Amino acid sequence: MLRLTKAQIDGMILYDESSFVAFVAKHIQEESPDLVLGLPFDSLRDMVVAGLKRARGHGLRTPENLTAFVSIMFEIAPNFDEHPAIAKVLRDSSIPIDERMDALFTKLPPSAWEQAERCYDPEAWYSETGDIHLS
Repeated sequence: MLRLTKAQIDGMILYDESSFVAFVAKHIQEESPDLVLGLPFDSLRDMVVAGLKRARGHGLRTPENLTAFVSIMFEIAPNFDEHPAIAKVLRDSSIPIDERMDALFTKLPPSAWEQAERCYDPEAWYSETGDIHLS
């Protein structure tokens, strides 16, 4: 029997970037249809590409973490990662990189998410460089 490690499976999932982008876009359509209702799939795909670039800028690499990050961009705000408390967790080197997305939900109070949502900046979807500008 062939056994694959999680890292090998993740590598296969991420090997074909266009397929992964399509997967994340479909995930958004299925999990949050009201947020993307009427949005052309090409536009959704472009937003996912921008989100993945932003997520990778934080060092995120696993399919689960990348998908979660982009999902939060749609659910909360495309610039949610600029909120000081959220940015602090995403940069916290004492938290292993693969645990930082989970840490966002265990370490932050609901008020941080509410503040991030109120600071929604639609321009964050259209960053030419994908650079992350943290406050």
